[in-house]
Amino acid sequence: MEKVYFKKVRKNVELPQPSKRGDAGADARIMGFKKIQREGKDKKLIDIDSDSYVLKPLERVGCALGFATAIPQGYYFKVVPRSGLALWDGLTILNTPGTIDSGYRNEWMAIVANLSNKEVTLHKGDRICQIIFGKLHDYQGIEVDELPSSERGLGGFGSTGKK
Repeated sequence: MEKVYFKKVRKNVELPQPSKRGDAGADARIMGFKKIQREGKDKKLIDIDSDSYVLKPLERVGCALGFATAIPQGYYFKVVPRSGLALWDGLTILNTPGTIDSGYRNEWMAIVANLSNKEVTLHKGDRICQIIFGKLHDYQGIEVDELPSSERGLGGFGSTGKK
């Protein structure tokens, strides 16, 4: 079993743990909010000092997760949406899956977007995303003039039909 080291970087952090043995993901909770601040051509993330945040339709916000990690070499984490929040509230994680590489040591953050047509209030302590531990696979990309044929061929984006 591989060991991942978690460091709390904010107060009252509940570190992600799978709910049940065999679960692929572990829920991570909101521990803070970050917004983009633009000054001319420059931009930076600023902390929002609040226990909640009202996310408007089509708006995004950074949700600080309150921990940093040391992940073993050859492994990574994916940050993915929670299905219930996606279905019921229209919330998703942008750049999903977010990828946390083994060398990253800063606080984790989920970029949350509201794809619904109503405002959604987020609160510190809410479970906002899942993290999934994965193993890297070494591969070598080989340039060729032609690819081997397949049954599907060049078909894509709905080419197999709807029913």
